Amino acid sequence: MILFIEPNTAIRKRICDLLTRERILGVTTYNESLEMLAKFRNKIALIIANIRLLREILIKGTLFRLCQKLYIEIPPIIALYKRGDEKLMEEFEANKVVQKLVKYDSEDNSFPERYIDAVRTVYPNVIADMKTAQENWLRGEESRSIPNVQQWLKQEGFIMAIEGSKLGKFAKDMEEVLPLIKKLLTETENDAKQSKQQNYEIMYKDLKKKYDLLVKYIRQLERSAKREK
Repeated sequence: MILFIEPNTAIRKRICDLLTRERILGVTTYNESLEMLAKFRNKIALIIANIRLLREILIKGTLFRLCQKLYIEIPPIIALYKRGDEKLMEEFEANKVVQKLVKYDSEDNSFPERYIDAVRTVYPNVIADMKTAQENWLRGEESRSIPNVQQWLKQEGFIMAIEGSKLGKFAKDMEEVLPLIKKLLTETENDAKQSKQQNYEIMYKDLKKKYDLLVKYIRQLERSAKREK
């Protein structure tokens, strides 16, 4: 069992997805980490923690005192640090407080391998699948990079144009709009899978052109409906 301490929900989920076959207790605060340690005791084989939160825990000294009180050994610790945490990282390296330090970079596709290698070093029995971990990591990157189409349509006023249209007998034609949107989104997702390094700004502009054509189609239907009255 792994105790994972990270206040950022998105980061915590993305890293936990790298070890899907392990039981991971994800917590966000200092108090929660102590509660889980007290509850599961010897079942926790490894602690992985955000370096800033870990520093707070170690300064207070409660972690060590709790382990002594429960008559358990302190589990090996891996600290995750990000850009801007270099001074803290050097402090931990100098004090030899943790077993491993791993830099977290959401844009670095080598992170899964570096992370799992670090875990294996201090927790040899970890159940890990590097291929699955890499796939989950890249999938997480895609989900953040692909634009939120529905939100973008609202911002551009397209949904209002669709909802405000009174097309009479053209209502059936308007039912084709939603499948078209889904098709465009699917095409965008497929393009992203085929080229992970593709320039998403170019993809966004291309998507906008497609929706411009969609709005043009809608407005043509509106004009046709008015002529039929």
